[in-house]
Amino acid sequence: MIIDCKVSKIESAKNNIYKVYISPVQNIDFKAGQYIFIKLNDKKTPFSIANCPTENKVIELHIGSSNQDSSSTSIEYFVDAFVNNSKFKIDAPHGEAWLRTNNYKPILLIAGGTGLSYINSILKNCLNRGFIQPIYLYWGVKNIDFLYADEELTQLSNKHCNLVYIPVIIEDEKAVWLGKKGTVIDAVMEDFIDLTPFDIYVCGPYQMTKAAKERLVSEKKQTLSRCMPMPLLI
Repeated sequence: MIIDCKVSKIESAKNNIYKVYISPVQNIDFKAGQYIFIKLNDKKTPFSIANCPTENKVIELHIGSSNQDSSSTSIEYFVDAFVNNSKFKIDAPHGEAWLRTNNYKPILLIAGGTGLSYINSILKNCLNRGFIQPIYLYWGVKNIDFLYADEELTQLSNKHCNLVYIPVIIEDEKAVWLGKKGTVIDAVMEDFIDLTPFDIYVCGPYQMTKAAKERLVSEKKQTLSRCMPMPLLI
């Protein structure tokens, strides 16, 4: 569905990461884990929807990267639309890697960088629906400066006894990090012997999701039920 939108708000989250809030002219019915397309530089660019489907009057996007050049075009586009109060079109919703709500398996959420946007939508929907099964969220970033939602996720894990939140960083230049280090996939593999009981949702940079698919499918003999370059439902 092609829908006219405006940018209602832009928030600087942390270290070149922005939260962009888009107001469509009509409410969008979407499932947690779906995404939208926006035309940028004559190309349709996908953006994961970060908010819960119950909040369908607005679309929340997370824009940014550890590589400052990679997200500059996107954020400039949204800033220009916001400043000029201009309309633009989105194509929504899309994606088959959405939250499955018809079973009671434990849930494993794996995010890399701003792939957290996809995971955030699924997590918020799980909590809003009152899921009681264990939910594990692993979030991998370059370094501590890119944990832009760390405080919120920590608060959610403190509030919901079935949610376990594990941040993982690759680099520790400041030597103050006491949590898990290395790749997020390695962190998952260190903590679980058998992943077959889980519904697994993965989103992040292409190389990260590719590695996740290879490790989770081959080493743990998972069945890949649905797959996209970003995100994955395993």
